[in-house]
Amino acid sequence: MDKNSSVYKMLVLGILCAVCGLLLAGVNAITSPLIEANKLATVKASLEQIYPGGDFADVTDDYISLDETGLIDGIYEAKGKGYIFTLHGMGYNSNGLTFMIGFDNDGKVSGYTALEQNETSGLGSRCFEADYTNQILALTSADPIPLLSGATLTSTAVQNGIDAAKAVFNEVNGIEYDPDAVAANPVLGEIDFSANNAHCEAQGDGVYACYADGYAAQNENGEPNEAVITIKDGKIVSVEATVVSDTAGICDTAVADSALAAYVGADLDTDVQTGATASFTNASIMAMAQAALQADGQ
Repeated sequence: MDKNSSVYKMLVLGILCAVCGLLLAGVNAITSPLIEANKLATVKASLEQIYPGGDFADVTDDYISLDETGLIDGIYEAKGKGYIFTLHGMGYNSNGLTFMIGFDNDGKVSGYTALEQNETSGLGSRCFEADYTNQILALTSADPIPLLSGATLTSTAVQNGIDAAKAVFNEVNGIEYDPDAVAANPVLGEIDFSANNAHCEAQGDGVYACYADGYAAQNENGEPNEAVITIKDGKIVSVEATVVSDTAGICDTAVADSALAAYVGADLDTDVQTGATASFTNASIMAMAQAALQADGQ
């Protein structure tokens, strides 16, 4: 065959391409397991917080298509034990947060912990502290995830992430549950508002002048928010926000008439839902309401 002919050149090119393909396939067969092993090694220390000494496999590629939210970063099987999901979300801090949750093969939550978060101390950070963590650890993949009063943005991010993990885990394991179920919120007397430093001074006839740290006091070295709260027969009659040190335009939903009206008739056993989106200010008002009721009951 004429070596200068186009047929000869095409034949040689074809042979070279085939050889290169075989070589690449061979290299890939050798390196792919190493790459996967290295990827797993980088997260293994984190995974072992939930399943110490576990035999882990990265099954992200097997199941990630089941995630409709885009909140799942990784899925890992602890062979014979359960699954761990690494997740991300956006809380109060604009840098976002990452965390992981594990489910035993029977659906019980086996672990829950932050991977990286910079949420505000005493507020969003509480989503990764003992009280809230213990609530999550008491659940199963069929249970709704509770929000955390005073840390609405962060706990909503956590809730959304865990709901995404639940959906995939339950589908893979054939577990039936109600994805629209809503967890009961804690009542006013059960919420930890220690970060708000709330206190009240009796003015007589069930009237209390109350003070609590909101955004300004906790983040800008500003003054606390203030309210006058009236109580009769152990229930709140009215809440009047008298001094609001937090940023106007952001805190407004927490001190709007409709939000303050939600406290009327409330006692320490009431689940107060104000609909406010201003987490810091809302927490300060709730903290004052709690403090006033506690003071009135003494």
